[in-house]
Amino acid sequence: MSDKLRRITFDYSKLETVFQGVDAVTCLAEQVASRDKERVFVIASRTLSRNGDVIHRLRQALGNRLADVLTDMPAHTPRPAVMAAIGRAAGVKTDLLVSIGGGSVIDAAKTVQLALDQDIRTEAELLAYAQFADGSRGPRCGDFRLFDGPSRLRQIAVPTTLSGAEFSNNAGVTDPARSLKEGYRGPDLCPEVIIYDPLLCRLTPDWLWLSTAIRSLDHAVEGYCSPDVHSFLEGHFLHAMELFASSLPGTCDDPADLQLRSLSQQAVWLACCGLGKVRHGASHGIGYLLGAVCRVPHGITSCIMLPAVLRWNSEVNGARQHRINAALGTTSASAPDTVRALVGRLGLPQTLRDAGVARDELPRIADLASQHPVVKSNPRAIESAGDVLEILELAWGAQDSVAAG
Repeated sequence: MSDKLRRITFDYSKLETVFQGVDAVTCLAEQVASRDKERVFVIASRTLSRNGDVIHRLRQALGNRLADVLTDMPAHTPRPAVMAAIGRAAGVKTDLLVSIGGGSVIDAAKTVQLALDQDIRTEAELLAYAQFADGSRGPRCGDFRLFDGPSRLRQIAVPTTLSGAEFSNNAGVTDPARSLKEGYRGPDLCPEVIIYDPLLCRLTPDWLWLSTAIRSLDHAVEGYCSPDVHSFLEGHFLHAMELFASSLPGTCDDPADLQLRSLSQQAVWLACCGLGKVRHGASHGIGYLLGAVCRVPHGITSCIMLPAVLRWNSEVNGARQHRINAALGTTSASAPDTVRALVGRLGLPQTLRDAGVARDELPRIADLASQHPVVKSNPRAIESAGDVLEILELAWGAQDSVAAG
C-alpha cells in the first residue's frame, strides 16, 4: 500500500432541500410563502402548458405572487428564446424563479438567474460568460469574483424528466446560427430547492421519461469511469445504476407505478451528485454535438453513445466495466451489451441510424467533437477526429458491430 494519501475535495452545490414524493403545486406554494416572494416567474414545459389543470392549479396556489408564466421554451434552450425569457423576467421584476419541466426548462431558468444577477440584457453581454464547444471562453467565463455573494434570486425546480440538470451549476444554451452548444456556470446556478412529484411526471411522454433516465445512467457510468472519481462518489454511482436497472423495466411495463418512478428519481439524485465535480467523457461530449447539430434529444444520445463509448474504452477500463455490469444486474455479458440490452428493453433507439442521423454527417460531428473539452477528458485518450469517427461508426451501426464481435 502506498504511503502517499490522495487529497480529496468535494465541493457541495448550493442546493438546500430536496422534496421527494410530494404534491408539486402544494409544496411549491409552501416554499414560495416561506420565502416571502412576491414576483414569481415560472418557466414551464410545453407538455405542462397543454395540461390546463396543472397551470390552473399553479395560478390558484400562487395567486398574486405569480408574476408571469413562460411556456414556449424550445428543446436545447436556443439562445434567442433564452434572451426573450431574460427580458420577460426582468420586465416583471422577478424575485424567484420556478422551473417545471425537463433539462431545457431548468437550464433556461439558470441562465435567466445568471443574467439578472449580472445585469445582462444583450446577447453580447451573455456571451462574455460562455464556454464554447471548441474550448474557447468569453472574457468573464468562470470568473467567480464577479459574483458578489449569493445571487439576488434563486430557482425552485420541479423536474418532470430524469436528466438531472437540477443538480448542476452549469447551464447549456444552443447557438442556432451555428448549431453549437455553449455553457454557462455560476457558483449557485443550481436550484435552491428541488421538488420531485412522481404523479406529475405521469404527464411526461414515456419515451422522454425513459430516455432521460439513460442520460442520468450515463452520468453515473461516465462519472464512475472518470479519473476524478473517489470512493464517496463511487458508492453513489453504483447504487444509482442498481436503482435504474431495477426500476426502469417495470416503469416501461406499468407507467402508472409511482413507486418505481420514485425510485428512478432517487437514482437521479445519486447519479448526479458528481455533476460539475468529475469530468465526463466521450458519451457526454459527442452527445452535446449530436444534440446541437442533429437535434437528437440528449436522452437519446446517451442511449446510443454510452454503449459505443464503453466498447471503445474497454481496453483501458475493463475492470471498472465489470463492476458496472454487476451493478446493472448481470455478469453474463459485457457492459456495452448490458447497457444496449436495457435500452432495447425500454424500446428506445440503439443506433444513430435509428435516430435519423445520416452517415455523411459523421465526419463533421467527429471533427467538432475532437475539439470539445469534455471529449478530450475521455478515459481512453482521443487524439484526433479519426478516433471520434471510430466511436461514431460503432454507434451508427451498433447492431452490426455487435454481430461482428
